[in-house]
Amino acid sequence: MANTTTSSPTPETPTSDLASQMTALLDQLEALIPAYPEPDAAPKTTVRANARFASELVTPTITAVTNYEPLRARRLFDVEGGRKALAFRDDLRPIAQRIAVIASRLDFAVDSKLADAAIETLQTYQWSKRHAKQSDGAGVRPYVSEMQRVVEKTINHRAKHEESGSTPVPKEPVTV
Repeated sequence: MANTTTSSPTPETPTSDLASQMTALLDQLEALIPAYPEPDAAPKTTVRANARFASELVTPTITAVTNYEPLRARRLFDVEGGRKALAFRDDLRPIAQRIAVIASRLDFAVDSKLADAAIETLQTYQWSKRHAKQSDGAGVRPYVSEMQRVVEKTINHRAKHEESGSTPVPKEPVTV
C-alpha cells in the first residue's frame, strides 16, 4: 500500500478541494477492496438471502465437515473457503460500518449547511413577498413568483389525487 500525504483541511480550504481529496481517498479505498463485485439487481437479493445463513451456519458446518468423514468425503462444503469468508467478514464489516457512519455524518453536515441557507432564503422570500406588494416592488415580483413556485412545490410534494384523499377513477370500465 502506497503512503499518501494529504494536507489537513483548514477552515479556508475550498469545499471543492476537500471534495477532490476525499474522492481521491475513496478511489484508493475502493482499489484496496479484494474481489470487489459490482452489485447486480438480480443476484443481489439472492446473495443477501443466502448471506443471512452464513453468520450462524458456517462455523457448525466447518465443525461437522471437519469431524465427520462421510460428510467430508461428499465435498459439499469448502472448509477453507468458509473460514476465509468468516475472516473476510470479521476484518471488513467493521470498516463498512464505520464508512456508513461517516457517510451519515457527511449527509448531516451537507444538510446542516443547506438548512442554514434555507433559513435565510425563507426569510428573503417572506420579505420579498411583502415588498412586492409595495409600489416600488415591481422589480422583485418575477423573483417572488419563482420562489413561491419552489416553496409550494416543496411543501406540496404529494400527487394531486393523494391530497384530495380520493382514489383516481379508471377511464375505462374494468371487466372481469
